[in-house]
Amino acid sequence: MQGVRKLAYAKAITLMLLFFCSICSLSVNKTLSSDSQENNHAQFSENNSNIHQWDILTGQWYSIEIFCETCTAELNLDETTLSEESRIFVGQVNVSGNLTLIIDNPNGEAIEIISLVAPNETYPTIRPSPGEIHPLVEVYDCHSSDSCIDLGSSLLATYVGSGDLGEEVYINGLLDSEQSEFVSIGVNIGDTLELSIAYATSDIDFELFFQDELNESYLGSILASSTSTNFVDNQNTVFIPINSTGRIIIKASSENINTLWSLKTLNHPPASTAMWNLSSQDEIMGHTTKTVIIDTNDTTAVILHSTNLATYFSYHCLVGGTWLSSGDGILESVKENWLFPLPNSSAMRVTFTGNAFHLVAQTKTFADSQSGYEAPSLPPMRISTDNSSWPTIDLTETTTHGEFTTSIGDTSDVYKIEIDAWEDSVHFVKFEIEGDIESLEVEMIAKDLADWSEIESKTKTVVFGKLQVAMELPRGTHFFRISLINYTDNIDWGNYTPSIEYTILATYQLVDEGEEPWFPPDENAEKWGSIARWILGFLFLMPAIYVLISVQKKKSFALRIKSKKQRLNWLKLQLDKGVSPKQNRRLLAKSLEAVSILDWEEACETWGEADVTYRTDNVAIAAWKLDPRLVKNDGAWPIMIGVYIIKGAWEISALRLDSPKGQAWKIVSVTPRFLYSGDEIFLDSMNVGNKTFVSVELSGTATSVDIELNGRMDGEPSAARVAQTLYRLNEEE
Repeated sequence: MQGVRKLAYAKAITLMLLFFCSICSLSVNKTLSSDSQENNHAQFSENNSNIHQWDILTGQWYSIEIFCETCTAELNLDETTLSEESRIFVGQVNVSGNLTLIIDNPNGEAIEIISLVAPNETYPTIRPSPGEIHPLVEVYDCHSSDSCIDLGSSLLATYVGSGDLGEEVYINGLLDSEQSEFVSIGVNIGDTLELSIAYATSDIDFELFFQDELNESYLGSILASSTSTNFVDNQNTVFIPINSTGRIIIKASSENINTLWSLKTLNHPPASTAMWNLSSQDEIMGHTTKTVIIDTNDTTAVILHSTNLATYFSYHCLVGGTWLSSGDGILESVKENWLFPLPNSSAMRVTFTGNAFHLVAQTKTFADSQSGYEAPSLPPMRISTDNSSWPTIDLTETTTHGEFTTSIGDTSDVYKIEIDAWEDSVHFVKFEIEGDIESLEVEMIAKDLADWSEIESKTKTVVFGKLQVAMELPRGTHFFRISLINYTDNIDWGNYTPSIEYTILATYQLVDEGEEPWFPPDENAEKWGSIARWILGFLFLMPAIYVLISVQKKKSFALRIKSKKQRLNWLKLQLDKGVSPKQNRRLLAKSLEAVSILDWEEACETWGEADVTYRTDNVAIAAWKLDPRLVKNDGAWPIMIGVYIIKGAWEISALRLDSPKGQAWKIVSVTPRFLYSGDEIFLDSMNVGNKTFVSVELSGTATSVDIELNGRMDGEPSAARVAQTLYRLNEEE
């Protein structure tokens, strides 16, 4: 029976090592050192011997397997030979020493080794109760989804390419009795725990429990195998989303004693909302939940392909500074998934949800006539209406291309015709349509610029296999409409249907040139025109004079503040003297605007020593804790943040106030007024030399905050995160 079991091990590990030969080593949030990488691969000596060594102590276990065709191997403990001419070595040593594997490889084969030496034998055998102190096992964090997802895996599991089960991505153990053992892992809200059985010499069962300070919940038997197993033959990865801060208790059980096991365990921390530039990076990947903001416009759709697994999504569009819900659904891997923007939107925020996901994204414009606009369905109703969003047909060009984007209910397009000529001139214009003309109708509308009435209109459908309309037009603005007729498909907005394309062929000819108008000037018009110009000139200077006076007042106030250091301590003294918090808030708001005129160092000195500071070649950030008596909202935590742009131009920039531990912060007030949502403040555009100071009130139960600046610097996604954490209470407090 033991020989059969060893043969089964050999077959399983052979497949595993063939897999190792074809892929590179694991790269997660750390890079393996060069020495570590060398130890994971065969090293040949001059006499074709391959030697590997491990330190081992009395009573410790080992399991070592090698894979080759013609090589032979022996295992020694110091000078004592434990086994020779074998490829599977499993046992327990009775003395401490140096475990040496010597492989004789006369044919120079490529050799792979899987090794589990000295697994942990000290895990507790009693499950702790909630709140009870229990040792935690350190888990490897994957901070970059790009390096923690194997695109060749059907489960999008993290790739591990080394056979050394002593690496930090593994938790190893030995069940040396019939009792179960318990392993504790600390987790935070938003984390995703990735688990898979990497190796087991016998049957194994892993059950999971979640505990916080007061309660425990049973998550079930998450991973199990009734026989010996490894992660090559059995892809058994599971992802555990963490909804509360606490700890995961892993219960390891086996019906056989002396079972060696290895559990691949990685943690994927939550990803913060990030700007995504699809022109430079077309892949989006992550775990559990990820939100990206895509800079786009209202005539550009985003096309998403899920490469492996179906992924749930929801998205919002930024319209007039407000995020509006635009749709949700499931991104199937077998089809294109189109996300259409709302009218007048300037950005798209997409949230993806799934155990693990990998998406390829691209954009597609559906603007008409390369104008950047989706042609409206009707002409302007009034002469005073701004008609710049109506695409113009250039009569000097022979062709104009357009389309009906039926996915957003587009079944009629109106184009503008601009004729700039002398008065009384007459122009002949003809349009002919190419495409699916049987389903189309065209109309030409001539407008009177005096009262915006229709001079004439013509509507045409297909006649003798052609769709065309012609008219003589005076100078001015006129319109051409092309529409779908008998279109009865009932399509929900945003559900993709193929666009219907068409081409407009234009013919233009000047019929009558007209005469150039000329009017002699009136003496009174010249006189009063000169007076009016002086009056209007003075009125135009008034705003500039007002701005100049306002700036001078701010500079004067800033200089007064500069002469009084420790401004925050002064405000605290005012509160101690009985000055109302409301009056102090007004003084603080006035100071926030004034100090932005000063140099950065002078401005920071004016407030007093900052609690946290951060500076790079591009940006500087400082933060101060404010007196709690200054808040407008009871229980809120007031802080002040300064941002200084040293280099680069930032767009769509935002401050994110992240809680590293505990409940997320919620922003309840910002001075001066900036748009904010959740734990983010949107600062919009900032150029070189820009200095911004804001006071913020945070609501929540967390004890600290991390400050992060996100946005696009010089057109590229960028972020700056303050290395220090700002704590609500100092240790002495």
